[in-house]
Amino acid sequence: MGAKQYSPWERSAAAPQTTPIYSAFDVAFSTLERRSEWQLVLIALLMLGSVGLADYFTGAQLAFSIFYLAPVIFVGWFVSGRMGMLFAVLAAITWAYLDIVSGPHFSAFAHSWNTGVRFAFFVIVLLLTMYSKHAHDRERATARTDSLTEVANARAFEERATLALAGQRRSGQPITLAYIDLDRFKRINDTYGHSTGDEVLKAVADAIAARLRATDLVARLGGDEFAVLLPDTDLAAARRVLEDVDDGVRRAVDGRWPVGLTVGAVTFTEPPVSIDDMVRRADDLMFQGKRAGRGGVRQASWPGGNEE
Repeated sequence: MGAKQYSPWERSAAAPQTTPIYSAFDVAFSTLERRSEWQLVLIALLMLGSVGLADYFTGAQLAFSIFYLAPVIFVGWFVSGRMGMLFAVLAAITWAYLDIVSGPHFSAFAHSWNTGVRFAFFVIVLLLTMYSKHAHDRERATARTDSLTEVANARAFEERATLALAGQRRSGQPITLAYIDLDRFKRINDTYGHSTGDEVLKAVADAIAARLRATDLVARLGGDEFAVLLPDTDLAAARRVLEDVDDGVRRAVDGRWPVGLTVGAVTFTEPPVSIDDMVRRADDLMFQGKRAGRGGVRQASWPGGNEE
């Protein structure tokens, strides 16, 4: 083999970034999504109570109508549409009660009519919220999924790796990253065409994913290169997992396509400097395997540099 080529990860990392992956908005959303349902409902009740108290003490001269939407939208987005419907009822009743005790004196029919109209308004906004959430979830899943293989893409890998490193700093448990390159994949494209190459990539991705735990991650970083993230996995355990992955891929392509895997896996017993450093070390180890004749799993630990 000649000089090392840039990996897909290095090319994407070198590209100018216009916006950070994690914004303050993303962090806030992620924090709320990790809350339990009862915690979110309690937050919404506090929101509704605060709006009701502010509406009561300011009297009928100041309008608070838009603020009653906040708990309805909040619960509809973060909990469920059914819970959002319940808060639409609570918000309408709260508003109606305050109209009776502090607002202009209308007839019973007028109060009933106004309450019904407000409830209908809350329901319409809730339905629009649910539609927006569905579209948001679908877009987020698409943005983090490789369109060809349907495993995670580079963006999803970076996000999961960031969380995994944060977990390692708390727990002190080792984490392993494997960088995988398909051997002789170019020959598949040149001989059988790119449609067959796409079929090979799908089969390999499925075979890798089938041999991993629910807490592990396989991501296609680009071309014919994949990353496998193994949280809480030491050197020996990583060896067993990656040999199982290699066996699974061999079975998936056996007799169909002449491809194999070259794997470079680094087990980090301490958090690396960055995700880029993490990927670079595994990629370098994989490239050493390529130069040594392709195929198989090469492992190392960091810090310490013990290699197998």
